[in-house]
Amino acid sequence: MSVGSIGTNTNNQERSASDNALASINGDFNFFLKLMTTQLQNQDPTEPLDTNQLTDQITQFSQVEQQVRTNQNIEKLISSQQQSQLSTAVSFIGSEVETAGNTGQKIGDQAVFSYNLAAAGANVELVITDKNGRAVFRGQGANNVGRNLVVWDGVNSFNGNTEPDGEYTISVKATTPNGQTVPADARAVGVVTAVENTKDGITLSMGTRTVRYEDVLAVRAPTFAGSGS
Repeated sequence: MSVGSIGTNTNNQERSASDNALASINGDFNFFLKLMTTQLQNQDPTEPLDTNQLTDQITQFSQVEQQVRTNQNIEKLISSQQQSQLSTAVSFIGSEVETAGNTGQKIGDQAVFSYNLAAAGANVELVITDKNGRAVFRGQGANNVGRNLVVWDGVNSFNGNTEPDGEYTISVKATTPNGQTVPADARAVGVVTAVENTKDGITLSMGTRTVRYEDVLAVRAPTFAGSGS
């Protein structure tokens, strides 16, 4: 198992857009106050400056500053949430996770999948295909309501040969005795080996396969040793 890697969030290394905007507003406001003070000192007593206009300008500055500070708070909240997700994702290393999608990976002598049945099916047919769409396995699956695990040993059910490591896709067709289709939610299963924080979000590595943190549907202790997908 490789050591989990944690990427660095660039938002923590550089000033945010809100920080830059607030600094700019503060500079503009200070310049405005200096300019206003100069105008008041040199105004014509017979034609004083319009105080209502000055008040409106100060109010506008205040409203913009308040909006920028709100954006800063939102940025901090998002950053805190990302750090929380990253900490959670790191704890997944060494654990078995189920992810959305029906494409997994064969590593060594097995590929692991699962599927959920909405109701007991009289017949469950499993078909596994390689990345080129070639069927390499066809067989019957368990028909229990809820989660059913599939551990494929990599042996081609058509010719008896052992298929090479790589990505494989499972399809599940379940039917009742009267021929009605039973919904079957197929998932890929694998052991997390690394976690990374990228510009597109947090990703988890399972062997050479990478999935998004948001695609994780379940986490549990490894069902089988080496069940990377």
